[in-house]
Amino acid sequence: MPGDEENGLLIDSGKKLPFIDKIIFTREKESIPRWNKFLQGYYDATGIGSDSFDQAVQLVGQGEATVTEAMAEQGIRLETTVAVSTYYMGFNMLDPLVGGSNAQERESARKLRQAISIAVDYEEFISIFANGRGMPAQSPISPGIAGYREGKEGINPVVYEWMNDQPQRKSIQVAKALLAEAGYPNGIDQRTGAPLVLYFDVTARSSEDRSKLDWMRKQFQKLNIQLVVRSTDYNRFQDKIRKGNAQIFEWGWNADYPDAENFLFLLYGPQSKVRNSGENAANYDNAEYNQLFEQMKNMDDGPQRQLIIDRMVEILRHDAPWLWGYHPKDYGLYHSWYQNIKPNRISNNNLKYLKIDAKLRAQKRREWNEPVLWPIALLLVIVAISLFPAIAAFRRHESSTAVRTASS
Repeated sequence: MPGDEENGLLIDSGKKLPFIDKIIFTREKESIPRWNKFLQGYYDATGIGSDSFDQAVQLVGQGEATVTEAMAEQGIRLETTVAVSTYYMGFNMLDPLVGGSNAQERESARKLRQAISIAVDYEEFISIFANGRGMPAQSPISPGIAGYREGKEGINPVVYEWMNDQPQRKSIQVAKALLAEAGYPNGIDQRTGAPLVLYFDVTARSSEDRSKLDWMRKQFQKLNIQLVVRSTDYNRFQDKIRKGNAQIFEWGWNADYPDAENFLFLLYGPQSKVRNSGENAANYDNAEYNQLFEQMKNMDDGPQRQLIIDRMVEILRHDAPWLWGYHPKDYGLYHSWYQNIKPNRISNNNLKYLKIDAKLRAQKRREWNEPVLWPIALLLVIVAISLFPAIAAFRRHESSTAVRTASS
């Protein structure tokens, strides 16, 4: 890939593999001991937990991440990559309110979905709940996959505008206008005069989950929509998705292989979860999209396939069966002796390329873990000082006893 040679990843090209004789994996039950052992040089690499994120990473410039000064002084480097994954909110297209039952209802539901897509601020979500480790999704396709569009060409024009060389989420006024066109001005159903109530099915357990749900309610409240959270265990949640009993839900997908087809099939009509037990949990079905998918799925990557993908993504953005959510970013910390690192979430055969400078590792371990002897010396001095009065008193006692004995 571009930049690999400059980053030193081709230095060992042509050499015999593997470079490492033995690899030891150790299970740590708690994050703090694992983190401390990494800092001492006993682990070569580590992920970054939320507890240690601020200690390890700082954001500079346009939100670019780098290691803190303390980490840099140890020669620790940060490697990041956007995972071939997507987290999204899906709308059940079989639901009469968010999916529609006839042409008029479908048009109203489409504008409702578009309004919600603008209102839910995933930039804020990533900042609060993911330590900035993610990027808002513009379509189902993850960055790094053939078919993904970068920059201005790649933004979702329903949700974003291109301003100052970056995507800018449209204002809440645009979302409110779409909501009014959908028949819910200020979140009120103009047919009944009742507030608009939507239902969000989740599998939430922890306090962090509750914080996320509170945040999500506030996003819908921007449009004066009441969001009712229905929390169940995962088995019950899956059953509701299979039977089409959910209205809005949250889910994700990790790519099995690096191809746009592996993301776009998630919205292919014949993959409907309810009708065919497929992976299309939103039960989205668009005839043109289905035809283009069948044409695209077995094509080789190239300009013609890219044009078809572009049209498919355009259809999806217009119909908004998903609130596209975000693609997570993977952060990893690596010591200076750990070489040939190129993060990859799909390929699992990378170990043979990795290389360890064992001499440098041993040297750094000695430097970082030199025994500190002065506390022991200080303790001995304190003990000696504390014993001095007792010794002096004992000598006085012995002296007085000897004098009395001599007198008698």
